[in-house]
Amino acid sequence: MDQGNAIIWATGLGIGGTLSAGLIGPLLHARTARRQAQDQQAAQVRNRLRDERRAAFATFLDQCEAFRQSMNSFIEARMAVEWRIEVDNRQLWEPATAALGALRRTATNVAITGPAPMGELADALYAAAARQADVWRLRLDVDDLLVQNARAEGALAEARREFIAKAEAVLAPRVKVGVRRRWSPR
Repeated sequence: MDQGNAIIWATGLGIGGTLSAGLIGPLLHARTARRQAQDQQAAQVRNRLRDERRAAFATFLDQCEAFRQSMNSFIEARMAVEWRIEVDNRQLWEPATAALGALRRTATNVAITGPAPMGELADALYAAAARQADVWRLRLDVDDLLVQNARAEGALAEARREFIAKAEAVLAPRVKVGVRRRWSPR
């Protein structure tokens, strides 16, 4: 009878193990498949956000360059011999004013796409551009204007460099920590 009981117990355990493996295996497979789908979806969202940020940052930098070019055109006209303060020169300001407005709008887009520090850097860069434009609205002699402009242009260039450096860090692909590679190309 002991051998009979052992056979019954062994058969029962074998059947129970087979049934539990038959049930648990598909559950584990479904869970793994669900996790892979979630990971893939999260990666797609990260890639789409990175692309949106890249586009917003590039547009912002393009508008910054457009502002710089419009200011250079204004400064060249301002330095021209035929410039007179008593004459209405508002049409010379129109491109710079339009470029400054476009820079403000793209800075807002950068703030929306994030991350927050990039929005703050975009605001700082816009503020530096506005300060440079404000220099030329002052009623100073040409030498003082050029000195003030050099300072403002230096601040603008520094803000632009900082924005670019942080943008590169934000857009760099994330590397998972602790993941080992089996093979690395040399």
